[in-house]
Amino acid sequence: MIRYIVYFAEIILCYLLQTSVFSYFRVSGVVPDVILILIISVAYTKGQNSAILTGFFAGLLLDLMYSEAIGLCAILYMLVGFMSGYFCRFFDPRNFILPAVMVFSGEFIYSMLYYVTGFLLMGKTSFGTYMLNTILPRMFYTLFAALFLYPLFLLINKLVMRSEGLEDE
Repeated sequence: MIRYIVYFAEIILCYLLQTSVFSYFRVSGVVPDVILILIISVAYTKGQNSAILTGFFAGLLLDLMYSEAIGLCAILYMLVGFMSGYFCRFFDPRNFILPAVMVFSGEFIYSMLYYVTGFLLMGKTSFGTYMLNTILPRMFYTLFAALFLYPLFLLINKLVMRSEGLEDE
């Protein structure tokens, strides 16, 4: 039960970090995708189903607060959770190389799909500008933030597992 309370608290904390704290530390006009880092850390520590649920609820929170189309972020974050959770079967969650690759590629996939569904379908076709001014800076900034936040999420997960009496995987 405590695990679900911690997941909820992490989603709220990441939402607040992404929308308020990091908005003061914009680089090239973008903020890091802290929620995506959380989803990938959940995927590597708890598996695909937990990552999909975390992605859904975190994306739904963003949709309810900022989006005109309810469900877009939820679906995109669920897709990232599914993709990240698939790879957790093959690699050690304490190894940072694959999660870093997943953060980088997950941000690219999320941003590309967001561009296609949010801009391209509405006739806004300035892909080069969007790629240079939004996608690339956001990918690198999210990767940089993951260097600090991913180990923190792993530590929180280890403490939760210890409090539940479970062995570290």
